Amino acid sequence: MTDEELEKLRQDVSVKLEQLPATPDEQLDRRERRHRTVLRARIRALERMKKARQEGNVHQEARAGLDYTLLTEYGERNIFLYNIMKARLFWWRGI
Repeated sequence: MTDEELEKLRQDVSVKLEQLPATPDEQLDRRERRHRTVLRARIRALERMKKARQEGNVHQEARAGLDYTLLTEYGERNIFLYNIMKARLFWWRGI
């Protein structure tokens, strides 16, 4: 993934986050709170990926990319499923 693609993904996720209601979390329903949490986690993963790329740390970049992919695929459906998939890839990540 190039730097331009990475920045475009970050902007897309930021736009989605801004489209959510700007009310305190207590007034959001459960689905909206989960969606906001997953979007914030996706942005953090993209930022970690960018930082690791700038530092030249391929391992950390791959870990952040894996987190982003898992959050994209499983985060919205079920955060428990996301954690299971993350644990299954425990050996690869080297945590």
